[in-house]
Amino acid sequence: MFWLRILQLALLAAAGALVTLSFAPWNLWPMALPALAWLALMQFRPKSPRHHFHNALLFALGMFGTGVSWIYVSINTYGESAAPLAGLLMAIFVGFLALVFALPWLAWRHFQARPAALPLAFAALWTLTEALRGWLLTGFPWLFIGHAHALSPLSGWLPIGGALAASFLVAWFGGAFAQLFRPGLRSSGGGHLLLGLVFVAGGLALDQVEWTTGLDQRSVSLVQPAIPLEDKWDANLRETNLQKLIDLAEPHWDVDLMVWPEAALPVNFSGDGELLNQLHDRAARQATALLTGRLAFSPFERSFYNSLIGLGDGGGEYSKRRLVPFGEYVPLEKQLRGLIAFFDMPMSNLSAGDEQQSLLRARALDIAPAICYEIAFAWQTARDARHAQLILTVSNDSWFGDSIGPWQHLQLAQVRAAENRKPVLRGTNSGITALIDARGQLTHVAPQFSATVLQGTTQPRVGNTPFAAWGHLPVLLLCLLCLAGSFNRRPLRERPSLQIPPG
Repeated sequence: MFWLRILQLALLAAAGALVTLSFAPWNLWPMALPALAWLALMQFRPKSPRHHFHNALLFALGMFGTGVSWIYVSINTYGESAAPLAGLLMAIFVGFLALVFALPWLAWRHFQARPAALPLAFAALWTLTEALRGWLLTGFPWLFIGHAHALSPLSGWLPIGGALAASFLVAWFGGAFAQLFRPGLRSSGGGHLLLGLVFVAGGLALDQVEWTTGLDQRSVSLVQPAIPLEDKWDANLRETNLQKLIDLAEPHWDVDLMVWPEAALPVNFSGDGELLNQLHDRAARQATALLTGRLAFSPFERSFYNSLIGLGDGGGEYSKRRLVPFGEYVPLEKQLRGLIAFFDMPMSNLSAGDEQQSLLRARALDIAPAICYEIAFAWQTARDARHAQLILTVSNDSWFGDSIGPWQHLQLAQVRAAENRKPVLRGTNSGITALIDARGQLTHVAPQFSATVLQGTTQPRVGNTPFAAWGHLPVLLLCLLCLAGSFNRRPLRERPSLQIPPG
């Protein structure tokens, strides 16, 4: 029995790792189904809370250990931490995410009162663990199963319930497959799968609904300077880096919108008013809106902000609200500063912008901004996109090198487009710069790690999806109802081992 349990746990970790293949860059979204089915099969057995916790923990370690492996690149290569230390810090991060996922499963025994409804209870608890991870300690809304479905047959549900709606459906299907292998409940599993096919057909039908209305096409240039990270924060190269951006942009000002990436304009303590005026005048001569990232310094508050500003035929300024722990601010700063280079990375002393900020403006359009990590927060993006016709996200994914991180980050932008049915402009320093249409399709993509300008057109849209109005609230209420319907204060006990009577 001991070795059988070890094999089960190993297979759970492998199943968790299999989930990573459903996300970009592989986009093999069906791979999550057998993975979740195996977890469900293990959890459907009436066992102790510790047993269910261990099952979930091993699955999560496999999923996060592979899915966020790009964290190692940031810590080791750009955080200048030795490989053993980088591995330890990554292990701590993965372990924390796995614990957040696994702890709710300690209560799983209380939701097994209706064996025929187990797939729905499983889907509800899975979805609530994702929601918890997206909120706890500022949130890490990454690797939601629904993020793999911007272009799948379930994509029609994204404008209704967002990525969590797709997560619920995938987990439900996984639980239904698990029921097929449980004696006495195969017909129940088959019934769930048949009903699931109805939801797939519904998703295909919903995908044809025009939730928003297109406006005239706008021409766009997105400048990708591909400045090496080691040069980006070198004060001696400030003018050189700026000149590279200016030279790349010069032949491409004859567009409606031009985008420069995150922190394209580094902070200048002597004042950057002259530079901003020059760029404003250059864009205005062409009647172009320049939207550029910059590091802003407030001498009155003695604070730095990661910002986006509109120049030329654009206007407004936005400061990032969701900062990356350790990347843009250091928790327990007084205790951790100076211990290792990772806690002293460039841009790690920023302040968060106000929660309520105005949208950016560009050529009579309202633009919903999201800087880097913020595009992962579905509700924040939807709230801003309600009154906007375009979504803009800028980033510097050079921190993740040639890993899967930039591809997952791009996939998040595709999901936000599909949820709100509004196009996304994605400008980055080294890739992946892209134009994304209102259905989440990539229409133009720049080669990664190349200094280039991506040109194309985008169609702004007006109107809102149900998700833009309601967010994840309906899905979360559905999950709570499913769990309430399965709740039992006296949980099923672990089945005793077969005892052979004496004689």
